[in-house]
Amino acid sequence: MIIYWSMILWIFLIYILYDITHKEDIALTDYNLQQGIQRRVPWAYAFLVFGYFIFWASMRHYVSDTTAYVAAFNNYSTNFSEEFSKLNWDPWSSEGKGVLFNAYSIFFKCFISDNYTLWLSSIAIFSGVCVMISLRKYCMNADFFLASFLFLAFLCYSGYMLNGMRQFICVAVSFLCCDFIITGKFFKFLTMVAILIFIHSTAIFLIPIYFIARLKPWSKLVWLFIFAMVLITVFAEPFFGKVDEFAQGTSYENDISTYFKEDDGVNPLRVLFYAVPPVLAFVYREKLSKYYEKMPVLSLCVNLSVFTASVYLVGMVTSGIFIGRLPIYSELYDLILIPVLLRICFNENNRKYVYFGYVAVLLLYYYLTGPTYYHSDYFGGF
Repeated sequence: MIIYWSMILWIFLIYILYDITHKEDIALTDYNLQQGIQRRVPWAYAFLVFGYFIFWASMRHYVSDTTAYVAAFNNYSTNFSEEFSKLNWDPWSSEGKGVLFNAYSIFFKCFISDNYTLWLSSIAIFSGVCVMISLRKYCMNADFFLASFLFLAFLCYSGYMLNGMRQFICVAVSFLCCDFIITGKFFKFLTMVAILIFIHSTAIFLIPIYFIARLKPWSKLVWLFIFAMVLITVFAEPFFGKVDEFAQGTSYENDISTYFKEDDGVNPLRVLFYAVPPVLAFVYREKLSKYYEKMPVLSLCVNLSVFTASVYLVGMVTSGIFIGRLPIYSELYDLILIPVLLRICFNENNRKYVYFGYVAVLLLYYYLTGPTYYHSDYFGGF
């Protein structure tokens, strides 16, 4: 547990350093937000924060499903032609799941190194830097540090970057390319999705996410989506019984019914925490609407926050493993939205109390539900 808590302490320490050296920039953040002036945290601070995350992600071994990934990597021979010929390029089949990821792993082992730590490092660096670039790009100045804290506290780091790293590659790439959604470049977005499907087939869900994200916040279509998700929650069993029928013959054949029998759903606390941003966004929708032109990513974040909370609601009464992993493609946008909400919704006098209260509650949530074990071949178990 100490490794995970050291990351939170690290963010705090780097923020103190930034506060000492950039007091004027921090003081002007509210003004810059009101004027639509984007001021970003310097690259050095962004790399310091995420470099620490990436380091421990690179050094891990017996953490979550990393053991299975390492075992698969070790099982590959160094005969590239032989291993490459075994690949099945149908991403919807059981044998073809993650074929592009497997191809990269084979290439890495055959031509770069057979050291699995270096292989894990390459993936951690790629996915971590993608997330870092987007947070730095869209967060106003020091808000980057709060967003980085949320990345840990919302269990995105331990739940996705360390567990399910193949899917997280797709998440990180789509997050990096969110400009395709903002600017309406659907063909480029579709091309990206087509490639990502060969890494993790759930990337197909990015297509409906694209259309939901581009809606006008709180429009009739958004409310229709919320209503549909509530209906699915109420009639979950018959609905997903039909989904299971459609999944026959794919890599998810029988998975859905199995998940429903063995899984008790998403943690209600998680649903509650992800419900806070869209509720605040609705209550203060008039204030937020004034910033949509100044900060185009904001409307996208509001819609995807609604999507995240709605899908988690469904996951709470169905399967946390299957349904609960779908919002991974949208929940990173809450990391951008929440700092903006705190600035817009609360005046400067009250904001610091809200900050402290919110962070304190998240620390308690992290303590109760966060990761408890870390292991590295180089540093041992913690």
